[in-house]
Amino acid sequence: MARNRDPFTQALSSLRERIHSGALAGGSPVIVQDEARRLRLSTTPIREALARLSGEGLVERASTGGYVTLRLDATAARDRWAMHGHYVRIAVEVNLRALGAVRPPAPAYEHGRPIAAVNRLFATIVCSAGNQALWDGFQKVSGQLDLVRRHEATLFDDLCDEAIGLYTAYNEEAAPAFAATVGRYHDRRIGAAGALAALVFAGVGPREEVARSGTE
Repeated sequence: MARNRDPFTQALSSLRERIHSGALAGGSPVIVQDEARRLRLSTTPIREALARLSGEGLVERASTGGYVTLRLDATAARDRWAMHGHYVRIAVEVNLRALGAVRPPAPAYEHGRPIAAVNRLFATIVCSAGNQALWDGFQKVSGQLDLVRRHEATLFDDLCDEAIGLYTAYNEEAAPAFAATVGRYHDRRIGAAGALAALVFAGVGPREEVARSGTE
């Protein structure tokens, strides 16, 4: 039976998912031969995928050779949340200078998936700025934050309200007011970085992303 994807894409998708899901815990070695056997591939696409993931910052070169997965401690998570917010605010300012009061349309809100909905909104804002360096930096940091982002529903029970508030602010408020809303979103996660990192290190499984809105 023919494969649906080329070996590199298959290896990259599988490894990225295993890292984001915590199946490959932070700081653990990635054994090329084991991953090749698991996926029934040669070691070449595994090595190529690991090189790509290294560029994304999801794996790092080990001092003894090979790769280990990224381990986000509280300080690292806090720094990345701060940078993520910085990228979004830069994009808001760039769009304001270029378009004035006109804004790129927000993506459709994904009801019941507040984390994904907010990610799509921020990605739309940064992508619309038309700055490749800004976009590349945002994507890299956002991908690394997926390691802790999946635990947000364990700490926050108002993710739906928060997401709807961000969409509403983007669609209805002036740029400075929306930037303030973005700042509050990121400040909350910067403050919770230690708790989020602790959940990752403890191997706690993430709660279902759906968070009930207080208005429901």
